[in-house]
Amino acid sequence: MIIILLSVLCFLLLCKPPAPEKVEKVKIGLLPDSISALLYIAQQQGMFNRHGLDVEFENYQAGAYAMNDLLADKIDIATAIEFVLVLQGFKREDLRAIGTISSSDSLEMVAKRDRGIEKPEDLKGKIVGSSKGTATDFFLSSFLSFHNIHPEEVRTVDVKPAEVLTALSEGKIDAAVSFSPYLGAIKKKLSGEILSWPAQGGRDFYYLLITREDLVKSRPRVITGLLKAVLEAETFLKKNEGEAQGIVMSILGVDQEALTNTWSKTRFRVRLDQDLVTLMEDEGRWAIRNKLVDAEKIPDYSTFLHLEGLRKIKPEAVGAN
Repeated sequence: MIIILLSVLCFLLLCKPPAPEKVEKVKIGLLPDSISALLYIAQQQGMFNRHGLDVEFENYQAGAYAMNDLLADKIDIATAIEFVLVLQGFKREDLRAIGTISSSDSLEMVAKRDRGIEKPEDLKGKIVGSSKGTATDFFLSSFLSFHNIHPEEVRTVDVKPAEVLTALSEGKIDAAVSFSPYLGAIKKKLSGEILSWPAQGGRDFYYLLITREDLVKSRPRVITGLLKAVLEAETFLKKNEGEAQGIVMSILGVDQEALTNTWSKTRFRVRLDQDLVTLMEDEGRWAIRNKLVDAEKIPDYSTFLHLEGLRKIKPEAVGAN
């Protein structure tokens, strides 16, 4: 009998499952919009959990504000358009983009008809709102240049993304560069009162996962788990687009029409492309010319890309366009 009990005990000890790996808590700052779709899908489908992550989302009006909290050590990962990293790169050398989760051509110039604006050239002499430190600055400049409007021919004022609708409604500004989800609210509230035009000239911005170098080095499991989860979400979206849209609509509380406006202009891909570096270089030179930064030359933006993490998991997603 004793022999039998000892045998059973040994069997249980030998067959005891290994202790689960430590679950990493991660706080991600994001824009509550469909360009964050891969993150929402990864969370809703349990993909973060499968890769050892306990993820919490924190909403921000724009990536620039998420970046501020990343630098203040209030969040672990900031999602932001590459322009935010471009500007911070002049001051910080320890920031790292670990991958894109989408790219989009969805910024628009919106303008009030009752201010005598019927075409882009009518913006001369008008007050135009733009959110300082965000990509709206860069694309506003590009939009004006494309329509042969000198920057000094418009008066630009700093308006936070969520305050553009109020500023337009109250007549504080005549026009503004805006983006989803605020753009949808503007068009709905001021339907018939405004005109709008694409603001990016067909050139995508990139929506990045950005962190600090110390996190990359000290918590590599977070980087690996995060990238694996969003890559799974990318595959899920491609195979189940209708279901993916349903997940995003449910989380954001928007209808199909509101979602489609941005979704149709967005590409959901986890990559680190050469085009990203090229765009960052163009934006960096623009920032110097327009005295947004006190510098004579741009940083080497390739050093801000953490290629190793994505290359180990999906090599073909690194370097190609």
